[in-house]
Amino acid sequence: MANSDPSPKTEPRADQPAENPSKEPFSLLAWIRNNPIETALFAGILGVLLYFYGIKPYYGNVRELSPIQWMWNVCGKPDFDYMHGRLIPLIIAGLIWYRWPQLKAAEKGSERWGLVIAIIGILFFIVAARVVQARIAAGSLPIVAFGLIAYIWGRHVARYLFFPCCLIYFAIPMPGLMQATNNLQIFSTETAAFVGGLFGIELHSAGSQIHSVPADRWQFEVDTGCSGIRSLVALTLIAAIYGHLTQDRLWKKIVLIVAALPLAVLANAGRVTTIVLIAEFINAKFASSTWHNWSGFIFFLAFGLSGLLLLSMLINGGFTKRKRKSVRTRVVEKRAAG
Repeated sequence: MANSDPSPKTEPRADQPAENPSKEPFSLLAWIRNNPIETALFAGILGVLLYFYGIKPYYGNVRELSPIQWMWNVCGKPDFDYMHGRLIPLIIAGLIWYRWPQLKAAEKGSERWGLVIAIIGILFFIVAARVVQARIAAGSLPIVAFGLIAYIWGRHVARYLFFPCCLIYFAIPMPGLMQATNNLQIFSTETAAFVGGLFGIELHSAGSQIHSVPADRWQFEVDTGCSGIRSLVALTLIAAIYGHLTQDRLWKKIVLIVAALPLAVLANAGRVTTIVLIAEFINAKFASSTWHNWSGFIFFLAFGLSGLLLLSMLINGGFTKRKRKSVRTRVVEKRAAG
């Protein structure tokens, strides 16, 4: 009769590897040694990108700027209200650092469609150099970068780096920015005049100018810096980053980004309105100096960031969950008392 007892299990010797060895931590130097071809390919591509995007001059008044230099200079001009664009490299680096554990653990591979996307971006760059359009050249950089990431490391790595690549577009001033600034100036002025009329203030507004009647008491002009375009672009950037890090559905991220537009516009209109009210009822000098300098930050927090947080709670059912929890608590307490 065969022995039904299970055979004793032999312990692996110390010199034998375990059947399921633990995964070694990711090492960049080890990856470079084990993947010399991929390393050489990446280094070559990176060098070419740095030369054509960062060194080779194509744009500017006398074609003295590369695409990256053009973006850096334009973001520094106060006329465009794009100073946040100079922070984009730091934000991208921070997001990569935040996602570094997932990037290390992600499955590596190569996707041929990534090369197709990179070629499309290169074609955009060539067309931009031909027609001397710096925005098109700068806009091709995220396309080329994402395509090469997918081609060299695969879709799983590219999925984590897609959003950081898209953030580059926040450093490219849009051509219709000045027209949008004018519209926001007029909207803020008309809103302040309407609310002031509700408070019984005699006002006269024309374009971006507003003054009391008689005009010698105080007179303001909503300039480009007070139009709200800075808050609009900055709040949209914050909404995109906040949604990317906290929301689990694409539609929720889109809702937060879209909501940044009315929140920023209303915040700036409210700011201009309070300046008018304080000038009329309290002190015109205080309204045009101290309150003018600090109210932008205050309203950006009160309407902008607070509005995004409130909207995030609403779309995630925050109030509903709390209500249900309190109902369950009351029911349990009632049953226990009975």
